[in-house]
Amino acid sequence: MWWRSASLVLAALLVGTGSSVAVAEDRYEDALGDATGDAPDIVAVTVDVPDGEPTIRFAIEVAPDRPFGSDMKTWTDVVFLILSDDPTVDERGLLEGGFTTGVHGVNLEAQEQAGALLSTMDDLWWYVVDVDADEDTLTFTLDRKLIDSPTDLYWQVLMGVERFDGSDEGDEMEGDTYPELDQPPAHYRVIAAGY
Repeated sequence: MWWRSASLVLAALLVGTGSSVAVAEDRYEDALGDATGDAPDIVAVTVDVPDGEPTIRFAIEVAPDRPFGSDMKTWTDVVFLILSDDPTVDERGLLEGGFTTGVHGVNLEAQEQAGALLSTMDDLWWYVVDVDADEDTLTFTLDRKLIDSPTDLYWQVLMGVERFDGSDEGDEMEGDTYPELDQPPAHYRVIAAGY
């Protein structure tokens, strides 16, 4: 898996806290300026379930002074969204099981056009997650049926920098953590009338 890659420096991790009951959207804020190293600083994640629609949307906002991207030669930012109906985490504090999607800065434009994949430990669906990016927000939109239409949804967003320059950074954690990995993942109660 990507977090075992020796070339990946995990540069930012946002795990929202608390519970919310919402029909439309809820915003989970992260402290400004808490990213270390050369990492994008996650500002907030907004979870949106439009009333009467089958979709769920995650808008990941980063600080404008270090946008998500790549130099196309030696490094690329990466972001992963982990979704589960079970709050159980592994020894690293990451959600076990569930679904994962994500993008790399180096091929962001292609993924905006084609979509991102959605995977579990056993299955892989190609181009089923809509990706939209502007200067400071990455948005993932997917059909809730693909993730088994949970009422209780737990999620984590991980952002990092992957290096191509031959450096070996191991599993060093640097960047933004909100909260620490020993805190529970975010909990979003999906209540959308008319769906």
